[in-house]
Amino acid sequence: MNPAPDQFASIARGPGPGDEHDTLAARNSRLVPGDSIAVKIRRFDRAEGIAAYQEFSVPYRKWMRVLDVLNAIAERDAPDLAYRWFCGSKMCGTCAVRMNGREVLACWEAAEPNMTIEPLRNLPVIRDLVVDRAPYENKVASLEPWIARTSPYPQFPEPLNHRQMKDASKALDCIGCMCCYSACPVIGLGDLTNFAGPAPLVQLAQTALDPRNDPEKIKRSLAETGIFNCVSCYKCEEACPASIPIVSRIIEPLKAKAAQLVPEMAKHSLALRDIVATRGRVDPTALILRVQGYRVLSGLSRAIRLLMRGKIDPFKTVFNIRTGAASAASRLLGKDIHRK
Repeated sequence: MNPAPDQFASIARGPGPGDEHDTLAARNSRLVPGDSIAVKIRRFDRAEGIAAYQEFSVPYRKWMRVLDVLNAIAERDAPDLAYRWFCGSKMCGTCAVRMNGREVLACWEAAEPNMTIEPLRNLPVIRDLVVDRAPYENKVASLEPWIARTSPYPQFPEPLNHRQMKDASKALDCIGCMCCYSACPVIGLGDLTNFAGPAPLVQLAQTALDPRNDPEKIKRSLAETGIFNCVSCYKCEEACPASIPIVSRIIEPLKAKAAQLVPEMAKHSLALRDIVATRGRVDPTALILRVQGYRVLSGLSRAIRLLMRGKIDPFKTVFNIRTGAASAASRLLGKDIHRK
């Protein structure tokens, strides 16, 4: 039985006092050739169903990477250690692991004095640091990330300008390492959402944000993504070794396209936009009523608690109270907003 991700996930703490002295450069400057690197690796054998951490000590060599540490351990101490790598030069993405609570490419990340190395999260573990990529690959295939043309090529080469391709071109930088998929907290919720995840969305964006693609085909693909379950936490952008702006240049443009092509997916977002444009403020009561309708009566006790805590104000909703920012909000969000 493959253990749940939270059984072995490291917690990456946020910045705090003194952290300016704990940068990667500062940690590596404390290492000199011959120093001992303390390494703890999560080992797992699917056949036995047992997960445990094993500790190793590796002598430091100048310019040593995480991959060099794994190779040294496999050569000297644990010849049965399972991990992946191919190119060794930040091109193939196969060597991605979690090191000290963050997703890294083993071939590109410098070794640190103390390291805890784990497999990527949100994917089944086959053995040790090797994860099963099938869930990701199957999801990508189901999204049909290819171009279906509705008109023939006008000429060759086909004229495409930067404005047309600026978002799709960013997605083309993906190396398929799955770091963003591992870092995504929504994927970690499992079956509670139907979110495809950042990595499949990047693959989809390569063609869904291409102006040559058939809108009907894009509509079918976006309907399978659960994209509005993304909470825009930017964890995927932080983890991406290719520095792809996944939220701002991939997911947000895909959300906009989904709102246009599949508006029923964007009920919450469109209602929020309409309310802010109309009233110049977020009105939680109006938002709940717009999204849930009569279903809100089934959660009357929860509504009463929100009212008691001042989270909602039915008076402002009923009398359509607006702020002085209403005209500016309407102008910024577009004059085609449907007024309620």
